[in-house]
Amino acid sequence: MANKYRYDVKNCYYCPGKRNADGSITFDETRIRQEPGLQSIDMQAEGDISKIRADGIDYIIIASNNGYTGTLNFVKISDQFRQDCLAETVDITTGIQYEDADATPDPFALMGEFKGDTEGIRFIYYNCTASRPNQTGENKDNMREPDTESLSLQASPLPCVIDGAEKNIVRGGVTKSANAATYNQWFSKVCLPGISNA
Repeated sequence: MANKYRYDVKNCYYCPGKRNADGSITFDETRIRQEPGLQSIDMQAEGDISKIRADGIDYIIIASNNGYTGTLNFVKISDQFRQDCLAETVDITTGIQYEDADATPDPFALMGEFKGDTEGIRFIYYNCTASRPNQTGENKDNMREPDTESLSLQASPLPCVIDGAEKNIVRGGVTKSANAATYNQWFSKVCLPGISNA
């Protein structure tokens, strides 16, 4: 039975990749890691609808898909994520983890799951780039309420080949009832359309 609604985001994972000359990404699936503490995700669709009028009607309607931009809110972003996805470096001599203003962050795939009223809904954004989080802190009247951290995220189209056709994929999702093999592999590899996970 299909879900009537979804709620609660959980099981946030990421997989770093390297961008190839043709714009595709080679994902390093040996480095898939869970990023705990995701409080919320808010991704807004990017793109426009253009109309060309002719013969007294909207003769051509073109919808563009430029991916998504949004925000991820965490209790705390891990040092490992900062190294893998924000291009931070650890100095071996001093142990200092630092930002290099000239470093270019690598793209990554972002995976997660929503609870549904009947089953989980797993999702992926294939071509993500994150900006550095702001650093804030405050005293809270002797209350041990943790400060939180937010990332701005850009999910762009990813060029790939599906069943012999060139596509630009942005986002994907699956439930266990749709394909149990893919659902079960979701957090151990970057599941792409057209490639069996059996």
